[in-house]
Amino acid sequence: METVAKPFVLVVDDEPDSLRADVAAGLGDHAEHEVLHPREVELVHLERADLVLVDSRLDDWNERDAQESIALKPATGMALAVVLREHVDRSGKDRLTAFALHTAHLDDLRGRLPAASAQHVLARFNNLEWAFPKAGPRRYDQMLTLAVAVHRLPRKWPDGEEESASHLQSLLGLREDAAWLDRCWREVLECQAPVHELRDGGHGLMLVRWLLHQVMPYPCFLSEAHWVAARLQISHAELQSVVNGDSPLAKDLESMQYSGLLAGFLGRRWWRGALEDYVWQAVGARAADAQLLRVALQDRAGRGFGAIEASPPVVCLGPDLQPTGQFGSPTTAIRLRPDHWPAFADTAWTTLETAKAEPALAAMVDPLDRERLCDESEE
Repeated sequence: METVAKPFVLVVDDEPDSLRADVAAGLGDHAEHEVLHPREVELVHLERADLVLVDSRLDDWNERDAQESIALKPATGMALAVVLREHVDRSGKDRLTAFALHTAHLDDLRGRLPAASAQHVLARFNNLEWAFPKAGPRRYDQMLTLAVAVHRLPRKWPDGEEESASHLQSLLGLREDAAWLDRCWREVLECQAPVHELRDGGHGLMLVRWLLHQVMPYPCFLSEAHWVAARLQISHAELQSVVNGDSPLAKDLESMQYSGLLAGFLGRRWWRGALEDYVWQAVGARAADAQLLRVALQDRAGRGFGAIEASPPVVCLGPDLQPTGQFGSPTTAIRLRPDHWPAFADTAWTTLETAKAEPALAAMVDPLDRERLCDESEE
């Protein structure tokens, strides 16, 4: 049996001795790794790495501090990551390398960005693939997922339109025998997948960045559990119960789950096109009939589901732009236009009460809905 090489993770920290045991325990046998002080990093380490993690604060670095020219003194891990990335890109290595921060001071990245900026926004605007907080409970799982994804990328993308499309479909886990292949692929293209850029010699990390920065954090061709629950018109808790079981409905949902590049990085995702096809197969043209859909789902789940009052249900977001677990309807919720929210993503919603109570969300309300922010007494 052919042995598959493990990804290699390089960690750059000004206190490497205090980090080695934690990194070894976190990555386990799933990846090779090395933890080095910045002064110890050489090109051979970078050429081997699939993922380079750099600490944001590099206070213990006497060799740097002794330099007279500020051009020779990268003040932060972000600055050092830029230098290291240029070296690895110019080295001609036959694989790609992702760069991310591994920091106990995530606020260092925010700079002029709003204090609540999510990690994907911070990474995107700082020329990084991701930013991992050192206290993050899933950070090592995410690091491994990212390192494996980069390890799978080809150094040179296939030439030709058909070859390029076929390779991207394979990396995304789109099965050729799936009945919903065409619909899902069309939605991938509608979400501005970098197909042409990759085919024309673009850097393979464009695909990783597209997934991490623009796709997985938002409801688009991949749906997070709250949006899946809303489409099936059941509660999020009921969906989780089904997914964790072994009913026919659980197996149906498993067949629609995303299993491609970076799967699980931000939790489970499902193909929206597959879900729509499933609903159509269940109730046909009466897909908006909540009662009919509930009966069909109950039959597959072998259990009952409570009625959802909101019709049709929409996922409501909190001040952090994450689902609150509460559904609204177009009459009780209000549309948002958050900064950085992709135009191809599904509409962002929050409850009218939340928008009134949270100035940050009120500022994001769609201009067409702003008049609804006034008090009922003023209407």
